[in-house]
Amino acid sequence: MRTKYLLSLFDYTGSWSEPYYQDPHWQVIQWDIKIDEFMDIRKIDLAETALELFPDVDGILAAVPCTDFTNSGAQYWEAKDQKGITKKSQELIYQVERLAELYNPTDPDYELENGKFFWSIENPVGRLPKLHPELGEPFYFNPYEYAGHLNIHPKKLQILDRIREKNGVGVTKEEAEIILTSNAYTKKTCLFGKFDRNLEKKIIESVRACPQGSPMQRFGGKSEKTKEIRSITPAGFAKAFYQKNKGDL
Repeated sequence: MRTKYLLSLFDYTGSWSEPYYQDPHWQVIQWDIKIDEFMDIRKIDLAETALELFPDVDGILAAVPCTDFTNSGAQYWEAKDQKGITKKSQELIYQVERLAELYNPTDPDYELENGKFFWSIENPVGRLPKLHPELGEPFYFNPYEYAGHLNIHPKKLQILDRIREKNGVGVTKEEAEIILTSNAYTKKTCLFGKFDRNLEKKIIESVRACPQGSPMQRFGGKSEKTKEIRSITPAGFAKAFYQKNKGDL
C-alpha cells in the first residue's frame, strides 16, 4: 500500500495530527507560520504552487485561528469588522476551502483504490457558520466525550473522582493540569468539512477545574503561550478522529 499524506494546517502543536504521525502508513506535512514564516497559507495562491509543494494529499486538517470567530470575543466583533481584521481571518478559511477543492478527487475510482479523501476545519463555537454558511452544519464535540481513548490508569481516575468532589472550588494548579491532560473537561468545539462523523465516544465524566467549569477558564490572557494551551486539540478526540478517518490500512 502506498504512503498516504496528511496536510495539517495551522499545526504548531502537532496535537491533532499526532495519531497520523505515529502511523507508518501516513506522512504528516505540518504547516504553520509559527514553525517557519515560509509556511504562510496565504502565499499558496495558485493551484500550481500547491501542487508543487504537496503533490499528494489524502487528508487535510485545519485548526484555523479562532480569535476573530469565537463567541468569547464577541464584544470585539464589530470593531474587528470595521478594521478589516475579520476579512483577513476569513481569507484563511477560504484558502483551506480552495485546497480542499483542489485535492478532492473527481474520479470515482480514486477512492476505491486509495481510500476516501477527507478535510476538516476546527473552531470553537462562534460565528463561523454565519460568516461561512457554505461550510454546512458543524459537528460538535467536547473533550470529555472521547477522554476514554486515552486509556487512563485507574489510579488517575480515582484522583479525578476526588477532584470532582470539589465541584470547582479550591482546585489546585496541579489538579487542573490532571484534568487537562486527562481530557476530562468541557470545551464545546465545531468541526466542518468532509469526514467520517461517526466517531466512537468513550466518555469520562467531566470535572470542574474552577467555578466556571473548564480548565480553559484558567488560561486567560493574550500571550502566545496561553493561546497555544487553549488551542491544543484533545488527544482523546484526536485518536477517535484518526480511527474513523485513517482509511483502510
